[in-house]
Amino acid sequence: MRAQTHLAFGFFSGLVLMNYISIGNKYLFFAFLLLGALLPDIDTPHSKISRKIPVIPKILSLFARHRGIFHSIFLALGFAAIVWIFNETYGLALFIGYSSHLLIDGFTKMGVNLLHPVSQLRIAGPIETGKIWEWAFFAVIAAGIIFNLLK
Repeated sequence: MRAQTHLAFGFFSGLVLMNYISIGNKYLFFAFLLLGALLPDIDTPHSKISRKIPVIPKILSLFARHRGIFHSIFLALGFAAIVWIFNETYGLALFIGYSSHLLIDGFTKMGVNLLHPVSQLRIAGPIETGKIWEWAFFAVIAAGIIFNLLK
């Protein structure tokens, strides 16, 4: 999925879940959430987050391939745990964003291996990144965001 779709779905997830959790400062909550929505793609130099800090994906590419360890639930939990130590709410926000990224990448043909490297639990779907079905998915997410903001 494209960065815009990850950001939109992460934001939508935050809007839905903020009714059930205490979020504290909503701006910081959504900042951590949106960071989490982009963070799994730091392992590829072509991603929006990697273009902002290009040296990191070059180093990571020596150790990890795209949609490998950074697209597993283990790193989602690890990064969230580090933030959780300092602030539970923002650790949860990072986990929600990261998990939203993994979830919708599971709808793509390339899919994700959620338990990498210990298992081959690959989930994949019919959507091709940047093609018409991703645009349709993005439109549905945008409608969901608008609906949640207006209610």
